[in-house]
Amino acid sequence: MLTYILIGIVSIVGIGILISCNNKPKKETTEKTEQTEMTVEQNPYMDMRKMALTVTAEQLGFQIPGDSIKVYGIVSDLDMGGGTATVVTYLTGDASIYLSSGGGFIGAGQHESVQKVTKEFVENGHLISFKGKQFENPDLPTNGNANFYFLSNMGQTRITENISKMESGESEFSKLFADLNNVMTEIRLKSE
Repeated sequence: MLTYILIGIVSIVGIGILISCNNKPKKETTEKTEQTEMTVEQNPYMDMRKMALTVTAEQLGFQIPGDSIKVYGIVSDLDMGGGTATVVTYLTGDASIYLSSGGGFIGAGQHESVQKVTKEFVENGHLISFKGKQFENPDLPTNGNANFYFLSNMGQTRITENISKMESGESEFSKLFADLNNVMTEIRLKSE
């Protein structure tokens, strides 16, 4: 199911890129090569992902009492075999998808249906965030895995799990993955 959702998202982004490329005037071969090199160097994916992982509750407008623990965001990285999809979700209902290829959907949380499933995802994720482990580097997932980064006022934790295992229901994190699928589906529907 996730594979079909991501293929749909990548297809929509790809069509948008193709349309915008076809509408540009033709350039000579050397200019095309220079343009391609600049585009690769200007890919904002890693910077946007870093910003998503380092946002604080205060920056989102939350004041969490010091004696409580609250997850205010989940950043989910999905290895897609040759690329990564990052789904950014916050308790505010804000949601975006970043693709390591440089495409994505930013600001999908402006839609009420996206806000609703995003808030549910983060709230439900709070219940299992304690199973996550502290980490030093927010590495990208490999080998068909997903990394779920839980952002809370008490620090960040990470859960890594195999996507196929979650899709088949064999993982204790299958519900988390199903909730993430709901978020991605809503984003995809609103982007069409």
